[in-house]
Amino acid sequence: MPNVFLYFLIIFFILLEHSSFAENIENEIKYEVGKAYKIKDKWYYPKNNLDYIAIGIASVNSKKKEKKTQNGEIFSNKKIFAKHKTLALPTIVRITNLYNGYSINVRINDRGPKNNFRIIELSKKTASYLKIKNKGLVKIKVIPDLTIQVQNKLKENNLTKNNKENLEKDVALKKELVETENLMNNKKKKNEEIKFDNFINSKEKIKLKINYKKSYIPPYYLRINIAKFRNFEDAQNLKEKMKPIHDKILISLSLLNRQKYYKVTTVPIKNLNEAEYILSVIHKKGFNNAKLFIERKHYIRKKR
Repeated sequence: MPNVFLYFLIIFFILLEHSSFAENIENEIKYEVGKAYKIKDKWYYPKNNLDYIAIGIASVNSKKKEKKTQNGEIFSNKKIFAKHKTLALPTIVRITNLYNGYSINVRINDRGPKNNFRIIELSKKTASYLKIKNKGLVKIKVIPDLTIQVQNKLKENNLTKNNKENLEKDVALKKELVETENLMNNKKKKNEEIKFDNFINSKEKIKLKINYKKSYIPPYYLRINIAKFRNFEDAQNLKEKMKPIHDKILISLSLLNRQKYYKVTTVPIKNLNEAEYILSVIHKKGFNNAKLFIERKHYIRKKR
């Protein structure tokens, strides 16, 4: 009997310790922008950028161990999280897989990835929803409304239990929406229940559409934007310098705020592996601002 009592006492203290530890972690969570830092000779300047939109390569986190992040949260592969080099922690972004159209809202709560030509690192759970195995081409867009809401809660209320948001509740992936009927009651009550269930289901469907969905992705060309110049001679000089790296370089004229610019880009690239390799070589040669972009394909309709 004393042994049983001692056993339950040990369990009680373990649970108490675990709950207090969880509460301490929650209290430590804060809004964090962070100082400038360097990865492989390139500087990154964190800031709260609600207008951030980018297209680039996403990698998938492979580490099993959970890690405490700069703002006091825990980065876990079992949650819908991602790492970003400059966005404030936390920031809510919309990530779209440009190969299949799947998109989901993701919480940025850590710094990464640790290379200069990938723009975001996904947790395994996020990657599984986007159908990304090792890496993929994605579009990232900040969701300003959710971000402001989260920031206000963090700044004013320090993320207490009552106001903590769990984005995973809105995911509802593979959840079947079932209408329930109570056959024991009369028809009137049964109809009322069905209407109420339909109302709940419609709300869940709205959340599902907002958070996780598959959209049509128009055909596009994948290119690398290397640099832009005011005069043609500078663009031509860069093209000559790029020949040993990649000989398929284009110079195109574009207008920005009524100013002429000469853009130096690659020709369309067939696949992501090739694009990543070329981008990494260009970065290693000192062109750290080079980045991927997509150009929509234009089809000419044949006259009947």
